[in-house]
Amino acid sequence: MLMVNDIKQGHFRALLKYRAKGDDFLRTVLEGLGKRNKYTSPVIQNEIVQVCNTILLRKIVNKVNKSKCFSVLADETTDISTKEQLSICVRYIDEQNMHHEDFLQFFEIESLTSDALANSILNGLIHCGLDCNYLYGQGYDGASNMAGQFKGVQTVVRSKYPKALYVHCAAHSLNLAVSTASGIKPIRNCLGLIEKVYTFFNTPKRNSVLLHVIENSDDEPSTKQLKRLCATRWIQRYDSVKDFSELFPFVLSALEIISDWKDPSEARMIKKSMEDTEFIISFNVIKLLFSFGLPLCKQLQKVQIDLGRTIYIVENMIATLKSIRENSEVEFCIVYNNVKVNS
Repeated sequence: MLMVNDIKQGHFRALLKYRAKGDDFLRTVLEGLGKRNKYTSPVIQNEIVQVCNTILLRKIVNKVNKSKCFSVLADETTDISTKEQLSICVRYIDEQNMHHEDFLQFFEIESLTSDALANSILNGLIHCGLDCNYLYGQGYDGASNMAGQFKGVQTVVRSKYPKALYVHCAAHSLNLAVSTASGIKPIRNCLGLIEKVYTFFNTPKRNSVLLHVIENSDDEPSTKQLKRLCATRWIQRYDSVKDFSELFPFVLSALEIISDWKDPSEARMIKKSMEDTEFIISFNVIKLLFSFGLPLCKQLQKVQIDLGRTIYIVENMIATLKSIRENSEVEFCIVYNNVKVNS
């Protein structure tokens, strides 16, 4: 095992030192007497990373070009330094008929116009060494600058490579549908309160109260921390909702304790809102419906996706939601009675 003092030297040097225990030549290079080149400087480390990147990229590109058919997946985001980064991935089937989805590179971009993004994608593919004559598909989100029928990225790319059909990301479509459905006022307010509770306890002093309540309880929840609602993936919010449900009684107890502090107004307001019937019912509806979408969302984002399995999950989800809608009064009574029992 690596010792703490070794890791303080950096993971690269620590791993080399560990490996040298079974390699006399490497140990001589690293620890021998006299002046010598160790090849462990930060510059050398960066060069090694770049060489690994070049080798891996070349292998991926060779497999893609041999397949003579691939789709490009691209999305842009702002990194921590506020620079716009374009990520490019490819999907293809290799010579063994195995499906692959591989990341290629990040490319820094200066403009978010359709022409600029389209040129960045195509130039990025060419820079990596891919033959764009084999480009048969495009996969982006549904933003107008990406999916626009007249001036979107997909249209600009197809003007140069007509075979590259555009397909809206299925997981993103599901996300948009859930986002739109969550615009109903009680649901929107419920999600807003869940986020507010997370923010309220996201301080050491208040969080220590919540942990104290959990540790001194007879129950043992599977989690001891509230999770922030995912800002972009609505279906992924189910994890936060599930944890919030499990910690619900502990949160109320912690708020009760904090309400006795010098400035208790915010704690009392949050506690009162959490005990409101509309919030509790809305919360249980969210927990139920989000649970149906999570398996489908995960299935749609798998690298080795099984189309038959995916279709089965989609059809099953549609049938379930249709049944709930047709029997809405009965289903609501089930939710309402469940709330009464657990209140």
